[in-house]
Order: sequence, then C-alpha cells, then structure tokens
Amino acid sequence: MQYDKILSDILGRKNFLVVGKNVIRTDALDKALGKAKYTADYVPKGTTILKVYRSTVAHANIRSIDTSEALKVPGIEAIYTGSDITGNNQIGYALPDQPFLNDKKVHFVGDPIALICAKDEYAAAEAMDKIYVDYEELQAYLDIDAALTEGAEDIHDGGNVAVVTKIRKGDITGVFESAYAVVEDIYWSPYQDHMYIETEAAYAIPGGSKVTVIANGQSPFLCREKVAHVLGWDLNQVQIIQALTGGAFGGKDDQGPLLCAYAAFAALKLGKPVVHIWNREESLSYSNKRFPARIHYKSATNKDGKVTGIEVKITLECGAYANRSPFWLWRQTAHAGGPYEIDNCWIDGKAVYTNKVYGGSFRGFGDLALHFAAEQQMDKLAYAIDMDPIEFRLKNVLVEGGRTTCDQVLDHSVGIKECLEAVRDASNWANNREPVWNGTKVRGYGVGLAYHGISTSRSSPDWSAASLLMNQDGSCNYRTGIVEIGQGSPFGHVKIVSEIIGVPPEKIRIDLPDTDSTLNAKPTHGSRGLMLGGTAAAKAALMLRESMVNCAAELFEVDADRIDLRDNKAFDRKNKDNVIDIKELAEEMYLRDYNPGAHGYFKAPKRFFDPVTGLGVNYSVYTFAATVAEVEVDTETGETTVIKIWPAMDCGKAIDPMIIEGQIEGAISQGMGFALMESMELNDKGEVINANFTDYVVPSSLDTPEIDPCIIIEKPYKHSAFGAKGVGEPAIISIVPTITNAIYHATGQRFSTVPIKPWDMHKALKEARK
Repeated sequence: MQYDKILSDILGRKNFLVVGKNVIRTDALDKALGKAKYTADYVPKGTTILKVYRSTVAHANIRSIDTSEALKVPGIEAIYTGSDITGNNQIGYALPDQPFLNDKKVHFVGDPIALICAKDEYAAAEAMDKIYVDYEELQAYLDIDAALTEGAEDIHDGGNVAVVTKIRKGDITGVFESAYAVVEDIYWSPYQDHMYIETEAAYAIPGGSKVTVIANGQSPFLCREKVAHVLGWDLNQVQIIQALTGGAFGGKDDQGPLLCAYAAFAALKLGKPVVHIWNREESLSYSNKRFPARIHYKSATNKDGKVTGIEVKITLECGAYANRSPFWLWRQTAHAGGPYEIDNCWIDGKAVYTNKVYGGSFRGFGDLALHFAAEQQMDKLAYAIDMDPIEFRLKNVLVEGGRTTCDQVLDHSVGIKECLEAVRDASNWANNREPVWNGTKVRGYGVGLAYHGISTSRSSPDWSAASLLMNQDGSCNYRTGIVEIGQGSPFGHVKIVSEIIGVPPEKIRIDLPDTDSTLNAKPTHGSRGLMLGGTAAAKAALMLRESMVNCAAELFEVDADRIDLRDNKAFDRKNKDNVIDIKELAEEMYLRDYNPGAHGYFKAPKRFFDPVTGLGVNYSVYTFAATVAEVEVDTETGETTVIKIWPAMDCGKAIDPMIIEGQIEGAISQGMGFALMESMELNDKGEVINANFTDYVVPSSLDTPEIDPCIIIEKPYKHSAFGAKGVGEPAIISIVPTITNAIYHATGQRFSTVPIKPWDMHKALKEARK
C-alpha cells in the first residue's frame, strides 16, 4: 500500500489530529529535570572498571606483550590480551581489517592492545605504565599521498587502498572542450569530532552462558552481533539494553559495538560486572571521526546556464581501518553531482589507509564534504557566466521525472525547487546582491543546497520493525529498536501510532530497546529512524487498530467501516450515541478474544546498482534542503560571524514541526563549527593533541545566529507513514557551503579548505590587497 495515504484511505479523515502538530515530547520533563537515566546511572558503586591499554606508536609489528609487572599493582583484578580471546579477534565493520585486541600489529597511536580490569582509576593508571610492549616499528604514513607513494609499506594486507568506486553516466568526451565555461578546484574536508556531551559507555553483567550489557550505542542489534562474534556465541546469549543516549551524531553507531564487546568480554572472563566509560580525552583521541576527504572537482556549463558535465575524483582518508568508508565513499560518489540533473558524469573514488585515528559515521555521512565542493562549483559557474547563483541553480535542480547522478528516476517527492524559491523570497535575495560595508566590516549573502539519500547505502537490505501492546486500561507500550539519541524519532513513531489508534501520546509508553524483547529495527543512522522506523510503527498500529475497530463494531452491532478512533474513544460515525472509552474497549478486547498486541515489519523498496557503471536505484528516497546565510567579516581581524540563516526543507511530511526546527537549529551550530571553528590537531606521530573542550573549540549558544522559522515543504514519500522522510542529516549538509559562498560574496575570497579561521581570512584579505 501507499503509506502516505493512511489518513485518507484508512482513517477516512481530511485532517490530522496529532501528526503535523507541535506536541510536547513525553520524555522532555525527565530530561529537563535530570531524572532521565543514562548508562552511567545504572552502574553500582564499587563496580570493576575497565580501561584499554593502547599502542604508543603509529605503525609497528608486535614482538611481545608483557603484563607481569602491571598485574602486581594493588587493585588490578585482571589484564587480557588478544591471546585470551576464544571467539573471534576481529571486529571490522565493512572489511575484516580491525582486530578486537591487537596482538600482531598496530596501525595508529591508540590501537587497543590490552584490557585492564581494576578496582579504581588510580590502579588502572598505574598498571598502564607497567605494561611493556616490544615493537618492531614500521614506517608510519600520516597522509594519503604518503600512503599512496610507490613502494610504501602495506598498512593492511592487500595494499593501502581499501576500496574504489565509480560512476559513468552519459559521455564526458568533449564536454569540457565545448563548454562555455569550465571551473576546477581541489577541496579538502578534515577530521571533525562528534563532541557529544555523554561520552561512550557500556556496563556488562555476566550470567553464566549469557551476558547483559547496558550501553549507549545507536543500534542494540549491531552491538549484540559484535559481542556475539567476539565471544563466539549465539545471538540469543547476548542481551543488549539500550539506555538513553546523550548525543551520538553517528559516532556511537561505530563505538557502541566496540565498547559493548570490551565490557562483555572482560565481564565474562572476570566473572563479575564490569563498566567501561571513556573520559573526554579518550573519546576525542580514539573515537572515529568525520572521514577527511580530498575532492578534485571539474564542472562545465553552456552559455544558457545548463551544467553539461562534471568530472570528480574523491580520495577519502580511512585512517587506520576501513570501518564505514566503503559506504561513506559510495554515498559521496552517488551524490557527486549535488541535487542537480547533469547528463554527463565521470566520478571516481578511492578510500586510502593511513596510520591515524580512523574515520566513521558522522551526521551527513560524506555528503557534507561533497556538497562543500559541489555547491562552491555551482557558485563559481554562475559567476563565470555572470548569472545570479539562485537563478543558475533553478535552471539545473532536480524536478519530478529528473535523473540523479546515478541515473535514478525521481518520480515523486522532489521539492528542492520549491525549497530554493522559498529561501530566495524569505531572505529578500534580489535586494541583497551587493556587499554592505560598515566600517571595517562587510556583509554578504550566500546560498547552498543539499540532497541526501534516506536509507542505508547501495543495495544493502533495509528494514525496520516495531511492536505495540494495548493494556487492559487502554494504555499502550511501544517498542522499537530505533534509538533515542536526542533527535526524537521514537516520539515521532508514537505520534504516528496515536494518529492511527486514537490513544493520546501521553498514554503510550516508549520502552527502552532490549534485544531480548524488541524486534530488530536495524541501526539508527542514515536518517532512517523516522521514515523506516515510523512506517514499521504504522504497520503495528494498523494491525492493532483492526482489532480495536472490530471489537467496537461487535459491541455496537454495526459494520466495522463505521468505526473511528480518536480522542481516546471509539465511536460510530453514523450514530454518535455509540461511543466507548478506549479504556473500556481495551478490557472488552481481552474478554472477546481480540488480539491486544501487534508487530510491524517494513522493508524498504528494493534498490540496486550496476557494478560496472555505478548506475541504478541507490537510495529509497531523497530529502532536499536549501539555505541562505548572511555573514559578516571583519576585514581587520579576519573574524567571520554568521548573522542570519534562512532554512527550507522538503521533509515529505512534518510529523512534528518543532522537532524539525530543533534538528535544523542544532545542525546550523554543528555546521558552523565545521566551517569556521573546529580543528583537530595531530602531532608528527599522529596523536590528537587538543583532546579537550578547552582546545577543541565548538560553537556555543553565543555563536548561534538568528534563524528564520524553517520553511517546510511537504512532498510526501509514498512508501512511508504519512509520507515522512528523514531530517537529521540533510539539515547540516547545506550549511557549510552556504557560509563559504556568503564569505565569497562579502569578500571576494574563496576557500577550498575548512575551517576558515580568522588568521586564514586575514591572510587571504591581506594578500588580495597587494
């Protein structure tokens, strides 16, 4: 069925009751009052702590590991190395290249070698200093060019290129030679840390042939899978209970399974509960980062403003391990043209190992760096032919029936043109085409677009699941494996359920995910949490609704199609005297043999691609966004301030507009940080040297610009509940290029590397004046 038609085809209503309205989240008060429980809140005092002993060199073979002196430290209960693993000493995500505990070779400063179980932090710290590892040091490669040099030693078996991708659409032959204008540049996008307030954590309790872990990942089922793999156990021997998570942005999707496996392995070996919580320095030094990327981009246009072709070469820096790089690189390759219809595309990508901390999942998943390049290219083309940047984009944006870079036909749910026109009008763009000076400060306007495929990458199977139980008093318990990481997806599910079964959101309890009693919903990533998870919730709600409607029809002795559920009541549409509270209806359901429980399983439409050309249906659907920014640059100090943002987004259907606004406001701050402030510093050994909030600078509330109310464009996606699409990642993608384009408008200076620090701006302006 087309799930965007639930309102009209099944509920028989013209207007929503809950969906599309701003509703106070049911978890808001507990979080505001500090009553919400996170992983560390479940840990009793006196629990054994776990610390990881890590490599102090970037690249080396391990000759031996000596823990004898460390074991003599008072308070040390055990130390485990790779030789203690009886299951599988491998925890790589996409490729089998990442040992659980390194006992043969290390690949960056920070590679895990041993697990230290101690009574307190002091004992663990002392033991750290007494472990001795005999290394045979190898040449370390700290940048992609060094790793690709002919004769470079292999960081992993098979060479230093982890994966390659490509797209061949149309025919690039002669496109640049015949173009009216051609622009070309190389862009660099560096590391970025997630900087969530709650650091990574896992608490494991052994139980004979079973282990239970309370943790803060983004997928309890992936955590279960990795723990079982390391232990060599069946999945049903591992129970993961997902605690509330204090921010994630993708980082805990990768680190959650690792921490669960460390804690579970140590707890089972030791025979007692173990807790593993990273401090801020550990989190900043050793967690996966936004993958750095170098993008060589060449674009051509004719004199009418139609982009005729692009040639893009993407070199992704994996760091020590591939982790999610095949999926990240593919997404960059697939989105390389931006939200535009371009007939001729020649795109190559490769992911390269280096001896530094590895990259991984991060909000935007490759598209932020890609759009940083693609949107500046579009700006440059517009200026090259003396055309307004928005007018130029409008000539090229995808519309219904258009084809993406991967030649995927978009037959519906395409609202990028409307988004762009909306921010153009809201920002009074036409009257702000000249920079405005105020003393030494100058203001300018920039525009940037974004599109982001919603679902996992390429043809990976993608599904979600949910369960719903109505209790005898009419209250409900809802369970999903989609994780609450601050974004509110499970509450969005509850609003969908509420709309369908007529029970108010406050009467529907969201239970924490537990792999022993929750259906596998797959990870909370790829902006799929609401779109796929919410559709699974809708299917469960529709199943429960059928039981509720049939029971009410039996009670009223009428046909089922006359029954409606709303405002916590069931009633007869044709006879208003036939009405019953849901509380009473629930009791009757139990008495009359109507199933009070339901589960929903939803699988995304099949996707596919041609391995030779890269063409095909690569993502279920796309979310689109457009942004205009006003910035001010102080030409004396080089300081850039974002003054105002005008955002618009085609989200399919806004299940909760206020949550969407929250996502966009957070994304603006995070995008500003990447564009102007955040800089991860590494020394000549590849160590992170600014691993704290003091030296790794992120935007504060004082840096937040004025944000115009988000313009929500609704182009429903037919395969999701009420037409909703994902929001969290698309919200950040356009921010960075919008700011950089506004900087150019104000100052005439282009930057192909971020962040744009004040001293970089000052230097560029000084050189331009010469």
